[in-house]
Amino acid sequence: MEKSPGRLGVDMTRGAILPQIVRFALPLLAGNIFQQLYNTTDCLIVGRFLGRDALAAVGSTGQLVFGVIGFFNGLATGAQVIISQSFGSKDKAALKSAIHTAVLFSVFISVFLSIFGILISGFMLRLIHVPPAVLELASSYLRIFFAGIAFLVLYNIGSGILRALGDSRHPLYFLVFSSIVNIILDLIFVIVLKLGIRGAAFATVISELVSIIPVFFVLLTAEEDVRIRLKDLRISVSFLAKVVKIGLPGAITSSLIAFSNTFMQRYVNSFGEACIAGFAVFSRFDNFMIMPMISISFSVTTFVSQNFGANELCRVRRGVRISLLLDICLIGAISSLSFAFARLFTMLFISDAESVRYGSLFIRFATPFYVLCATTMLYSQALHGLGESIIPTAITFGGFVILRQTYLFVSTHLSGRFTFVALAYPIVWIFTALVMVLYYRRTLERHRRGQPVCKSVD
Repeated sequence: MEKSPGRLGVDMTRGAILPQIVRFALPLLAGNIFQQLYNTTDCLIVGRFLGRDALAAVGSTGQLVFGVIGFFNGLATGAQVIISQSFGSKDKAALKSAIHTAVLFSVFISVFLSIFGILISGFMLRLIHVPPAVLELASSYLRIFFAGIAFLVLYNIGSGILRALGDSRHPLYFLVFSSIVNIILDLIFVIVLKLGIRGAAFATVISELVSIIPVFFVLLTAEEDVRIRLKDLRISVSFLAKVVKIGLPGAITSSLIAFSNTFMQRYVNSFGEACIAGFAVFSRFDNFMIMPMISISFSVTTFVSQNFGANELCRVRRGVRISLLLDICLIGAISSLSFAFARLFTMLFISDAESVRYGSLFIRFATPFYVLCATTMLYSQALHGLGESIIPTAITFGGFVILRQTYLFVSTHLSGRFTFVALAYPIVWIFTALVMVLYYRRTLERHRRGQPVCKSVD
């Protein structure tokens, strides 16, 4: 892995592939672990000190938050792909324009997300039939979270720029620091100052504010090629058009998937507060399970983008294969342990016996199928690295939204059993993994026409 002329950049278009993927993914994985400490700490403290209803309230908000944040993150992925491709092709002018446009656009979009999130939160909570005992707590949490969402948006775009340049270490350092701040503030606001669920929300917002300071310090003091200058902040229409083309389908789909999961929450809610609390624990478990998938997939996005920009399609193919094997080994091992210790994991969050039972069942129904979820994510991100967004988005939308909602509607009308709701996640992973792999292979072959035949080894 070679440094580019800019200290922040790492050239992934040459050298051994597996060490590059691993070295890039490990800081991302560590960063994702600390990212989850935001939510997990909230749940641990809320569940232990504020009770089942408060935990159910935080759990009820999860998919709404992801729906709004997911929209921006989809656009940010489009920006990251273009920045990586510009970096890989050594186009300094395009790189500078892309970085400055991405930052300024994120400022505008954060204002929109904040207003939109506050306006729809109460309506969505009522739409999914959040129980009255939980509704006011959930509404209070969401209003505070969305009021400070700009801090999270700016952190994500700043870290995304660094990752697009091949730097996954700096975002990790900054995230560790802000996560520690979040834990300390959670303890102070909830336990010492007795602010309740509002205290957990305030702790999250303040820690997000802390996280953007070091990110932009690095970008404002970086080498000339990648440095952000306030006077150069302007929107490049051509770059923004490319971002929209690549990122908007994913942005829309991420939001729709989250809102689809929100309507799954409606089915969960029908089983009562204990099931809601158990599902909240499962959601935190699910977040931890997808961390290694996200880390490897984001590594593949940068790897594929840079090598596609450099016209190194043989390296693209080998890199994706190596990453898939890494995913299978890692997720398979974690899934086995998680299945065995599902009950113990749930008991860390809540002591209520019925909630523990529901949480354990959700985990054990899902764990055998996480390898398929990892496969879907990996190939989707590889396709984004190739500049493909519409079809992967359509595949994801078809599985995670249309198929899941159809399955839930039909199965729950035929039978009101909990088992059918718990299987809603695994069912769609089977479909999306198969279709995504087939489309990736077709796309790569289309790009490789006229290229030399790839050797079997790097």
